[in-house]
Amino acid sequence: MAAAVTTRAVTLVALMAALGRPAWWILALAGFLVRGGIVVFFLAIVSLPSPLAISNVLAPIVTPIYFGTVEPGVVALIATAIVTLVAWLLAGTWFAAATEVVLARDALAVAGDEGLPIAPSGGPRRLVITRAATAHLLALVPLAVAIGLGSIGILEVAYRELVNPSDASPIVPRVIAGAWLPVGVIVITWVVGDIVGGLAARRVVLLDESVLPAVGRAALDLVRRPVGSLVVPLGTTVVLALDLLAVLLVLTIVWSDVRDRLNQPSGDVVATTLTLLTFGGAWCLALIVTGLIASWRSVAMSFETERVAAAAPSRPGTFGASAHHLSGG
Repeated sequence: MAAAVTTRAVTLVALMAALGRPAWWILALAGFLVRGGIVVFFLAIVSLPSPLAISNVLAPIVTPIYFGTVEPGVVALIATAIVTLVAWLLAGTWFAAATEVVLARDALAVAGDEGLPIAPSGGPRRLVITRAATAHLLALVPLAVAIGLGSIGILEVAYRELVNPSDASPIVPRVIAGAWLPVGVIVITWVVGDIVGGLAARRVVLLDESVLPAVGRAALDLVRRPVGSLVVPLGTTVVLALDLLAVLLVLTIVWSDVRDRLNQPSGDVVATTLTLLTFGGAWCLALIVTGLIASWRSVAMSFETERVAAAAPSRPGTFGASAHHLSGG
């Protein structure tokens, strides 16, 4: 009798599968960037304004809000920003869900080839991308509530630091330190919501579940099986976060050299060209590695979803040689 496939086994199989499929890297990278990851890469080359410049821009907006005397122009500006953000959220979530659907279906095919457990699912598969995107958005509702409630305290700290700075350090760390509780709640809610949304989307794609049951079961799994449900997404998220930190550091260092050389028109043309080529290579390498890790995360979550569903009494699965060998059997 074959041994049960473990979470560690499917995670390792997912990594090996992702390493051999560069097309997955592009899909996962596209989904990551459109969900907001592109901002992370731009942070490496965009110089943040000084506290004085931020104060000059935000003070006319933050001050009326703080005192409860918001002018129509400020309301229009805030409304435009909200509409733009919502449009980006909806479009980005749908596009990212499209890449997620493709990756999940490819992962299902690979799981069968590798002999991993596959849970049978029947019935029509309609509007899969829209349903997967809806599952993601529904799982982020607690995040919206946390942002709405936490923004009050964050705005108070931001206003205080703008008009009366506590020290000469950058304003962002000061605001985070002063509003650590709401910021922490927002970050935790964001991470948990992203995990629940990812698991729910895979239940929609792989098991053909409806949106609400998929989100409910994904959230319930975090309570019933916290270790199994969190190991794969959290572990791969930590790897992705470490990769992004290294990416930001390398790109910032290289970009600093590029900027210094471009500000010297009479400098060495060959050295400047080589520096630009180095920056382009570092940027491309950063994107490739990020896409690889993101695809590993996506496929590992799909494999884990199938493994858990196949192990359920009502969903018998099959086990093959590759998974049995990896699990130590």
